[in-house]
Amino acid sequence: MTLHDSRHHDLRNRVGGEVLIGATIGIPSPVVVETLSTGPFAVLCIDAEHGPLGVERLEGMLRAADVGPIPAMVRVPEVGSYIARVLDLGAAGIVVPRIETAAEAADVVARARYAPEGRRGAGPGRGQGYGAGLAAHVARANAEVLVAIQIETAAGLAAADEILAVPGIDAIVIGPFDLATSLGVPMWSDEHVAAIDAIFAAADHHGVAKGAFVLTPEEMPRYRSAGATLLFAGIDLGWIAEGARRTWEEVNG
Repeated sequence: MTLHDSRHHDLRNRVGGEVLIGATIGIPSPVVVETLSTGPFAVLCIDAEHGPLGVERLEGMLRAADVGPIPAMVRVPEVGSYIARVLDLGAAGIVVPRIETAAEAADVVARARYAPEGRRGAGPGRGQGYGAGLAAHVARANAEVLVAIQIETAAGLAAADEILAVPGIDAIVIGPFDLATSLGVPMWSDEHVAAIDAIFAAADHHGVAKGAFVLTPEEMPRYRSAGATLLFAGIDLGWIAEGARRTWEEVNG
């Protein structure tokens, strides 16, 4: 199997049958991606929603993931042209934040899938092997590219059942802090837990894989016991800050 053939890593099917524990990358550097690509994580999520990361830098970061090789998803800023562009660059999947309606979810699918499942345009990008074997790529991409969305607002919670009923949504990834903020409740309060449970119940009802951005190690058992299979545990920026703090404490006795 060539690199071009295997680039998507079959994430769409894997997320339904195995637990994928990943890491989030907020530093716009191929060096960070390459460093983590040979580590223990099953998948990386490059965060283009927050921070100074444009499409131009993404190409090098996605290429660096192939060193491992490790599947690299991209969290795009919003529903829009970014979706097709990052997939053209070779992302193994996308995470789309702040989905609040079924219409938005359907737009995500349409932008991420080729016809007949969607309306993504076919072109000679890096993800398509620069045009080599384009027809085969289209078939593989529709079967293997993972389309994940986030429900992380009160409006999204209210429409969760309709959102997750949209064909072509593979996974729901909880944004726990944004969800708590939108609801106006503390993290892991009864109201917060009930909201996550409601979203996960809708996902189970519609056969959508469940996931979350895990903010602390203590949260992991909660998500695992709920059957979540796509879990992003930690971010490079946090590791740097924590590592610096620990080193400072060690050298100062």
